[in-house]
Amino acid sequence: MKSILESPKLLLILLVAVSLITINPRINGWNEASRMALTQSLVEHHTFVIDESVFVSGGDKVFINGHFYSDKPALPSMLAAIIYAPLHAIGLRLDYGWNLSYYFILLFTMKALWIASILAFRKVLTYTPVRVSKIPLLLIVYAFSSLTFTWSVSFNNHSLAASSLMIAFMFYLQAKNSLKNTPLFWSGLFFGFAAAADIPTGVFLVGFAVLIFLHNKSVLGNLMFWVAALLPIISHLVINYTINDSILPVQIFPEYFTYDGSPWDENSLLSGIGANSPLFTVKYALNCLFGVRGFLWYNPLLFIFTGLLYQNVREKREFQHESFVIIIAILVLMGYYFIFSSNFGGDSFSIRWFVPCLPFFFFYSYDVEKVMRSDRAKIGIYSLVFLSTIIALIGAINPWSNHFAHPIPLIANLKQLAGFLF
Repeated sequence: MKSILESPKLLLILLVAVSLITINPRINGWNEASRMALTQSLVEHHTFVIDESVFVSGGDKVFINGHFYSDKPALPSMLAAIIYAPLHAIGLRLDYGWNLSYYFILLFTMKALWIASILAFRKVLTYTPVRVSKIPLLLIVYAFSSLTFTWSVSFNNHSLAASSLMIAFMFYLQAKNSLKNTPLFWSGLFFGFAAAADIPTGVFLVGFAVLIFLHNKSVLGNLMFWVAALLPIISHLVINYTINDSILPVQIFPEYFTYDGSPWDENSLLSGIGANSPLFTVKYALNCLFGVRGFLWYNPLLFIFTGLLYQNVREKREFQHESFVIIIAILVLMGYYFIFSSNFGGDSFSIRWFVPCLPFFFFYSYDVEKVMRSDRAKIGIYSLVFLSTIIALIGAINPWSNHFAHPIPLIANLKQLAGFLF
């Protein structure tokens, strides 16, 4: 296994093999249905209107000027449409249930970017002081021991953003260490795509743009970064304007969710509409991190990596400036959801909104030997790795955990697996 992980080609083959058997090729709820409704409409009807899609009956949609539209950012669905177009041309069609078209869409979007992010992480580690002999193990941990693996099995913007952020970070470090400007273009493009796919992740784009401005004196380099970043962002804004005559996302217009049979009302609007009270915000934040879906419980290695991230800033280590930006960006992203949401992300395995932060936490695995100075510490960390991997695998059964099966996602997924097997 170690020799396989040390070879980029063999590593790629291994990841492709794993990807082929770790895909959930069926629509599991409104979120996926909404995204595939847009994908289907783009390919089959050449429009953003989803009235004729088989998935139009789902609840994640808006009603504008007499037509239904997906309420999700459009770029991920447009990426899926690139894959679906040739599949539809040969007679395959998106639909509910186990679906071959959906399988290939997942393989060539979610899984392809997940694989690319792991290869990017491998490159990132070469810019750290980690021992080369430790890289294979760190690759396994990064690939399979967090919810980034869980969410790569279904179509969602959080996994796309997480993968894109790691790829963007790799190009950022490449530019930093080579003093070349071309990697900044690709870094900006992937930071921009993450922001367009999962809007709150734009804080990482802004943070690293500031670092580049301060440390890279090349006007051309800064220009290339922003031109590339703005390509997906401007596309996102133009699509918004095409749909509702505003560059603002449709999710913030409550009136668009008012239609016959709408599951939404003034007491159950989507996240982001209004701010919570200070007391509720504190309680809600604690539940998001430590409750029955607590993000820290579902990613137990964060108890280690968060400390390493903080130490990197406090001790002015090799990535002090990057670590400071990462901390601020994570706090802003999580703080946004603490203040403006209240439903824990709906039906999901832990808090799906925080998944894009995971690649940056796991980056600090390169420094884990600092806390492995005794046999007891090694056993503890290896136990956390094992536990994290098991949790991620259980999550992959269904990232959109059904709360009707059980309010605790871990138990809900195990019950679903048992029902499928027996």
